[in-house]
This record gives sequence, structure tokens and C-alpha cells, in this order.
Amino acid sequence: MRFGHRVQFFRVYLFFLCIAPSLGQVNPSSCSITHNHLDPATHKFISDCDDTTFCSSPVNGTCVPRLCRRDEFASPGVGDYVPPLCPEGAFCPDEGNGCLPLVKEGGACQLDRDDQCAEPPMSGQEAEGKGRKAKEMQMDVFRPLCLQSTCLYANATLGQKCVADQTTYIDAGPDGQQYNFTVTRHNCVSPRFYCDPTFLLCVKTKDIGDDCSSDQNCESLNCESGTCAEPPEMPTKVQLWQWIVTIASVFSTMLAIVVTLVHVHKRIRRKHYDEIHEYYEEQLSLRRSMFALHSAAADRIDSDELDEKQALRLRNGG
Repeated sequence: MRFGHRVQFFRVYLFFLCIAPSLGQVNPSSCSITHNHLDPATHKFISDCDDTTFCSSPVNGTCVPRLCRRDEFASPGVGDYVPPLCPEGAFCPDEGNGCLPLVKEGGACQLDRDDQCAEPPMSGQEAEGKGRKAKEMQMDVFRPLCLQSTCLYANATLGQKCVADQTTYIDAGPDGQQYNFTVTRHNCVSPRFYCDPTFLLCVKTKDIGDDCSSDQNCESLNCESGTCAEPPEMPTKVQLWQWIVTIASVFSTMLAIVVTLVHVHKRIRRKHYDEIHEYYEEQLSLRRSMFALHSAAADRIDSDELDEKQALRLRNGG
């Protein structure tokens, strides 16, 4: 398999050497594989070539377009050429110099490249009797990991020897100050167990509220201020007293709104009633005044007629 794979890789390599000028690489730069390394701060793969090419030979090589990629969505490379993804059962190394078959347990792998490790094998009886769901459950427990540049399975249980891999990343903040972030990975069955860094044995993870020194110590994978806490994605649990207070507050607010509206409505009605009452009182007072004026005028007319009659009577008598 390895010999056949090398022959296939050599053919693909020659093909890309032939089409490199048409892809836009007119003046390929010189390079050397011996200069390949990881950035000590970010642990990113660095070579003499850019992110779209790889070095063709260990010494006095040239940068040629990459033969594969690991990212599903990638920016175009040389001459808008996008290298293909690797098929199932293969992976693209950091160099991008061609797809390679997945590495079995104990084989070499690159830093934090779990995708380079092959899945744990299943017996024919398990595959036939349990099917895809059982395989997914097995993968969830015995997932492949790349620890200390070696492919392992996360299948170590309580009291068994374990392998711990610590990687420290250094990043410069906006003020120029450097910040360290350490990631610890192990091959214990997670999240039930974690690898004790002192004895390198799998021990049981701690419950919420217990003391901890890192996230891996907690079953929730969340250590805050030295105490195991709920994970950030955990939904908030509403206590019974919180329900009671919330419901009482809602009903109290509704009752206060209703009482306020009724009180305001009564005041508006009272004001409207007073205005109407005052209007009718004015109308009645005006009517009484008119009646009194009319009565006074009628009395005065009657009095004048009586005086005229008396005056006529006196004249006739005289």
C-alpha cells in the first residue's frame, strides 16, 4: 500500500509540476523542507512557501501548488486554483503535499490533528448487530486523538495509565502584552475521568461545587474561580420560589394597573358629572331669572292698567 501510494503521489506531483505555469506560478520560489517548523507561540505550521503552495523536495526545492486542503471552505490559491479535499479514509497533512491514509493507533501524527487518526475498529459482529448507531456511540467514547504526536484512543478508564498533552499558546493583546493559554488533552474517557498530571492515572472527574484547578477536573468541563460550575451552554434552572415571585409580581402588576385605570376612570367620570351638573344649574338659574323677570313685568303691566282704570274712574266721577 505504501509503495503504491508513493507511486500515485509521484504521478500527481509530476502532473502538478507540468501544469504549474498554467496555474499562474511563473517564477516559483526556492525552498527546503528542512526549514519546516511550528511557530513557537501559535504552533502554526510554517515553511518557506506560502499557504497555497508546498516545497517539492527536501533540498533546493521549489514551491508548487498544494495537492489537497483540510478546510472545507478555502480561499483560491495560485491562479484561482483550489486544491481538492481528501476522500474518506485519508487526510491532508499540514504541508498540503497530498492525501495520506489515516494513521492507526500508535502511529505518528501532527500536533492537534485528531483528523489524521483512524477510527477504532469494530468487529464484524458488532457492525452487523448494532449498526451505525452503535458505531457512533463507540466513536463518542473511544474517539481518536493525537497526543504527543501519536495516535491514541480515548479509552482509558478509572485507575489506568493515561497520556496527557499540554500545549501553551501565546497571543499578543491589543496593548502588546502577551497572554498564555494552555490546553490540556488526555486519553481518558471524558467527561467521566481525567488524567491526573502527577501520577498519570485516570481519576474520576469532580461534581459541581467541588474544588478544581482546571476545566478537565470537572465533569462539566468548566472550572470557575477554583470551583466546578455549570457549563456556559447549560440552560438556567428556574427554582420554585423564583416561579412564585415571578407569578406574584405579574399578578400584582396587573392588579395595580386595573386599580389605577378604574381610579382614573372614576375621576374622569366625576369631573364630567360636575361639569354637566354645573351647566344644568346655570340653565335652571337662568330660567328662574327669566321667569322672575317675566312675572315682574306682568305685575307691572297689571299695576299700570289698574292705575289707569282708577284714574278714569276719578275723572268720570268728578
